Amino acid sequence: MSAILRTALLLWTINLVAALTGKFVHLTDIHLDMAYVEGSDPKMLCHDGNGNAGPLGAVGTKCDSSPALVEKTFAFIKENLKDVDFVIYTGDSARHDRDDNLPRSEDNVIAEQKTVVNHFTKVFDISTTKVLPVIGNNDVHPHNSCEDTDKQFKTIESIWEPFGLNTTKAHFEKGGYFYEDVVPGKIRTIHTNTLMFFKHNKKSNGDCDKEGSMGSAHLKWMKDVLEESQAQGYKVYILAHIPPTSKKGKAYYTKACTDGYLDLLGTYKDTIIAHFAGHFNNDILSAVVKDGGKYKQMSALKKKKTIERKSLKSSEFITPLFNTPSIIPTFNPSIRVFHYEVKGTKEYPVGTIRDWEQYYLDLSSGSENFALEYRASDVFQVDAFDGEGVKKAFSLMMDNQKVHQQYMDHVTVNTDDNDSDDD
Repeated sequence: MSAILRTALLLWTINLVAALTGKFVHLTDIHLDMAYVEGSDPKMLCHDGNGNAGPLGAVGTKCDSSPALVEKTFAFIKENLKDVDFVIYTGDSARHDRDDNLPRSEDNVIAEQKTVVNHFTKVFDISTTKVLPVIGNNDVHPHNSCEDTDKQFKTIESIWEPFGLNTTKAHFEKGGYFYEDVVPGKIRTIHTNTLMFFKHNKKSNGDCDKEGSMGSAHLKWMKDVLEESQAQGYKVYILAHIPPTSKKGKAYYTKACTDGYLDLLGTYKDTIIAHFAGHFNNDILSAVVKDGGKYKQMSALKKKKTIERKSLKSSEFITPLFNTPSIIPTFNPSIRVFHYEVKGTKEYPVGTIRDWEQYYLDLSSGSENFALEYRASDVFQVDAFDGEGVKKAFSLMMDNQKVHQQYMDHVTVNTDDNDSDDD
């Protein structure tokens, strides 16, 4: 490369960094229900009967999101949170298939996804602010299930066309996964399709230790992209709908897929900066740790003090895993804004999560407007959420009951916990 080109590239990079805000929005699990009926009975999934289903939803029930709640959410983002560099959306636009009297059709699933995409494109200028989605387990029909080269991947590619994504490559048509260069030369997002690992996928053709299975192909693709990213100097965010384990610490993936996935997150610790997921609606802070030579997921779980002090001291905390709570009002609806390192320092590489604010709509108290629930640095008293920062947060929760209680309240977005792992 000539000196002139090097100088031009340097100036372009400087201008790019200067234009970044260092913030991005994370939304997950919208679950729009276009059949929602205000004033209906939540016991009838807010589709029928007479009851207290409010215009913005029925918090703490099995009802999905009302159209009014989804509109309120995007109106708040447009008014208050539009000044961000990009948006992560970890899937599940469509309602659950829970109502035997009103079963979902494929047309319902497609229509609800299209409506959510339309909301994003009305709020954000996609030419300057990328929206970065993944496939959720309720974005396919029937739910939880897909196969290699599933015809629904082409349908989803068409639905996502307004986002201008890198989905035209063969790997999306084959498995519903892809990657995006979000900050050119600096940050790349790997968009997984966790249905390929999901133990409840009835169309699965074997665990990840089976040669030729769709799970093993997905892991191999992830490894190839991570190798390429490492060689090119990119830092990587992994985006997933279903995290490796539930809020109760039970594996969502099949065994070999769980082991292989966590091994990738640990092995490429110098490339993977963070992992983002949704699915079970809770606010859970986790990390990939190395304990006894094996990579595991360690989470600060609500029903425990946190973790055993011995495990905390002996484990090497590596990759932070952020589980953002949902829009669907299983608990109070929530929106998260992450702050990330833009320039990069010796201590904190580009992309390192420095902080986040969580906004919530307190439906349990009758609120009609989103407000700040908490700021992570205020609660956990750390200035960065890399592996070491998460370890410090865990240690603080173990030693300070007040902080631990704050965390417990945030796990359910200040809503009484029904203690179920949602889907």
